[in-house]
Amino acid sequence: MMGMSTGRKFALLAVVVTMPLALIAVGSAVASASTPKFSGNAPGTISCSSITGKVSFKPPLKLTSGGTTVKAKGAFSGCHASNPAVSITLGKFKAAITSSATQGCAGLAGGTTSETFTVKWKGDYNGTKAKFTASTIVVQGSTIVTNGAGDEGFELPNPSHEPNGTTATGSFATVSSSESFAYTNETAAQFSAACGPGIHSVVIASGTLNAA
Repeated sequence: MMGMSTGRKFALLAVVVTMPLALIAVGSAVASASTPKFSGNAPGTISCSSITGKVSFKPPLKLTSGGTTVKAKGAFSGCHASNPAVSITLGKFKAAITSSATQGCAGLAGGTTSETFTVKWKGDYNGTKAKFTASTIVVQGSTIVTNGAGDEGFELPNPSHEPNGTTATGSFATVSSSESFAYTNETAAQFSAACGPGIHSVVIASGTLNAA
């Protein structure tokens, strides 16, 4: 570069330095444009192999009283979406539950009349982190069931309301007629014994979700 002025040398050096940076910026923009972040309702249906959480009763659930307000919260995991573009890692839920007309343990033994779940989903769409709209799932009641270990739980919706016992809006809003199950870690005898002093809450230890 003999004979080249200092000004021209600096100008050439600036071009050499800035061109790769410009190419990186363009490449990043193209990559970003080709994989936009998904935001909206997750399509299809969802099933989850695990349910954990807690159901709370206020006032405490006694033999024939209490449990006027029943709420639940917890998480769904081991989830599989019917749409192959959707991958769900976790679903956190809150639920408001309406029990039978007769309150207390005796009323709960007759099942529930309705449940409204709000579920916030975490996961990806086409391999990119997505912002899925929460699901609002309304279930028409439940009935008491027992698993193989003898633990008490609920079958949702109540079979008497099939095949249209579940409706949903938001993500996974395609109605499913499949049953879901949520089991506590207590037997019927343990529940009966606890009803005397009053039950403040019970643990949801296992279950499966087949939701809209």
